[in-house]
Amino acid sequence: VLCAVPGSHMLLRAPTGEPRRLALATFAAAGVGAERIHFVERQARCDYLDSYAGIDVCLDTFPYNGHTTSLDSLWMGVPVVTLVGKTVVGRAGLCHARNLGLDELVARTPDEFVARAVALTANPNELAALRNSLRARLSASPLLDAPRFARQLEQAYRLAWQAWCAEPTLG
Repeated sequence: VLCAVPGSHMLLRAPTGEPRRLALATFAAAGVGAERIHFVERQARCDYLDSYAGIDVCLDTFPYNGHTTSLDSLWMGVPVVTLVGKTVVGRAGLCHARNLGLDELVARTPDEFVARAVALTANPNELAALRNSLRARLSASPLLDAPRFARQLEQAYRLAWQAWCAEPTLG
């Protein structure tokens, strides 16, 4: 994505030392200079949320998608482009996007991931409109509907209990 969007920068939360050196070496091998990579330490919650003000687009992690961090990003108005993985932990981004009606943020291949991220940056007006809609979309979605979640969890427990009670006793 950085190669496809000239002048773009990447913000990463990573500990000092070897993790940062490894990240910089990986980006350098892909032709991205160190001046385009910025690191932050772990932050207090308010500072962490405030940092989203300087982010245009979030690139989901893979093969393990962001979960809470992706929801934080969406809450703060930053769209998350995701690459669908093969495991449950690699499909959280798909779940988030589907629940928000944002299939355009979901990629099935690495090339599609780059194309979708680039497309978001290509039209600043559309990106701004999307960013302005994210908190309302998230608030209205099943992702933040705690009463619905509690009802469904209670129902699952009830069905599990009924199934257990219906089994003949052992012994």
